[in-house]
Amino acid sequence: MSSDSDIPIDPDGSSGPNIPDIDLRSIFGNTLLIVLVIVLIVAPVIGFLSWTPVDEGNVQVVKKWGAATGTVFEPGAHFINPVSQDTVSLSTRPQSYTMSSQQGEGNKAGTDDSITVLTEDGLRVDIDITVRYRVDAGQAVKFYKNYRTLGSAEQRLIRPSIRSVLRTEAGALPVTEIYTGKGQTELKQAAQSALKKDFARDALILEAVQIRKVNLPKQYEQAVEQKEITKQRRQQKENELEVEKLEADRKKIEANGEAEANRILSESLDQKVLTQQYIDKLDDTDTVYIPVGGDGYPQFVRNIDGSNGDSPSRTSTNSTNASA
Repeated sequence: MSSDSDIPIDPDGSSGPNIPDIDLRSIFGNTLLIVLVIVLIVAPVIGFLSWTPVDEGNVQVVKKWGAATGTVFEPGAHFINPVSQDTVSLSTRPQSYTMSSQQGEGNKAGTDDSITVLTEDGLRVDIDITVRYRVDAGQAVKFYKNYRTLGSAEQRLIRPSIRSVLRTEAGALPVTEIYTGKGQTELKQAAQSALKKDFARDALILEAVQIRKVNLPKQYEQAVEQKEITKQRRQQKENELEVEKLEADRKKIEANGEAEANRILSESLDQKVLTQQYIDKLDDTDTVYIPVGGDGYPQFVRNIDGSNGDSPSRTSTNSTNASA
């Protein structure tokens, strides 16, 4: 049993338990310090999560709670709400999609991925093709909603569109044209015009269509090669005949020139000229010239080359006989 003397009595005469004094200022200061520390730790993390850089050649589609918002971030630095927002990056650089029969080429390198078409005359032809395209940055949201990724667009849009267009356009060309440079140019232009419309509807920009190779059936290819060889041989023969004709014309012109020169020479060599040439030649010998005849011309012929085969006595005899 405790007595009344055991109960402490306050100086003011009241009695009761001792209650410690509470320093509210200290509690507030400590709380503020804790909050400040938390802010200093969390703020950089939130800032890091909010900061969204976009590299050159790319755009980012902004999503909110998983759905595209319609906002597109261009290259540069951007900030988002990391709690409710997210971004998806899309490349706007030129892309290429190749379908080829060659091993190690194309987007399916392990198989023959060329496009088989029927020409106007019903011949089966395999075509290797490359399509160059890029995502339209201004319609990146539309592209994302339709395809999400480039790979999905290639499988769902590009491959079937290329096959459909090539088969349609190649069917309007005969095989004799489709393997030529002119035929391939026509096929490329027609395919490019048709694909451009299909791509534009799905936020893609078509840059180029390249016909890499037209693979003809083996038998037809051999026939074409033989035809080309025959054509080259015929061209070679025609060239040889042309050379021979030119040579014949040259000889003909040369002969006509010589004939004309001889004609002019024969017309200029009258009796007086011949006699003078003979007299000039006699100046180099000891033969005496004796005029004979009414015009004073010799009536005999002597070797004009001045050879010593004829003796002076023989010349005199000939001269005398001519005078008689």
